[in-house]
Amino acid sequence: MKQTQFEQQHAPLWEAVDAILQNRSEDSAALPALYRRLCQCLALAGQRGYSPALTDYLQAQAAACHLRLYGAAAERPRALMEWLLVDFPRRVRAEWRLLLLAALAVFGVALALGLLVWQHPYWAHSFIDPEQLDKYRRMYRPGRIDLGRGQEGDLQMFGHYIWNNVSICFRTFAGGIFGGLPSLLSLAFNGMHMGVIASWLSMDPLTRINFWSFVVTHSSFEITGLVLAGLSGMRLGLALIAPGRLSRRHALHASSRAMFPVITGAAVLTLLAAFVEAFWSASAAIPPQVKFAVGGVCWTAVIAFFLLAGRRRGAPHAD
Repeated sequence: MKQTQFEQQHAPLWEAVDAILQNRSEDSAALPALYRRLCQCLALAGQRGYSPALTDYLQAQAAACHLRLYGAAAERPRALMEWLLVDFPRRVRAEWRLLLLAALAVFGVALALGLLVWQHPYWAHSFIDPEQLDKYRRMYRPGRIDLGRGQEGDLQMFGHYIWNNVSICFRTFAGGIFGGLPSLLSLAFNGMHMGVIASWLSMDPLTRINFWSFVVTHSSFEITGLVLAGLSGMRLGLALIAPGRLSRRHALHASSRAMFPVITGAAVLTLLAAFVEAFWSASAAIPPQVKFAVGGVCWTAVIAFFLLAGRRRGAPHAD
């Protein structure tokens, strides 16, 4: 059937739908039946390759009918705030086993190696090059204006931190597609680096306060983003290894949809960490006591967010 004939045949239907939607008709009870016929028209128009103008018109009518009947737009994507404030923490809680594994890979390794270096300082050279250890010591020595950084300004360091943090999180996430093991190893490697450096600088009274006051605030966002990137990568990898009753393609698609709020939230935390690190953590004008206080608030806020956010009354819980 040609498009002209199609339009002539179904024009009365479309006019009736328009009349109801524009409140020019009192026969609103007929809308469900008209809506079904309208959807059939839309399907035929798409199948037969009619003009985009016609299909767009029918799509708009179908969406308006759906809104009138069900009170929500058809196929409406959820807003970013809904992802971040509701879906994000609920999905993280639903993956508490992987979250625990990822956290252990970072904090467990960091604590174990940190204690090892604290008891036997010479072990630090087995994990990190001595020149790099000396560079960190010089970086955090008293009197440094460019605390924890090179000679660049705040804006330049902001770009550097974004590049560094995002690249680490991306590698951690992307490696998970290979069964999840590369993500776990990446988390453990970063935990090793953090534990050795933290213990090495904490042993020296001249660098202890500078180091911890520098990292305490932005680490709440940076490490959390890293852990969540690893969690997301491991979930995708496990979908390929153990797809269950789904095909691997469908299991990967389902896991990707489920992990989208998590990786989006991890990206936001990573960007926030870079901003705080560049403009707050490295500032020599802010007393260490203030940085410790703000850092404690940030860590408390992050933990409370994942424990409490998204628990709306009446909302189904994924955890």
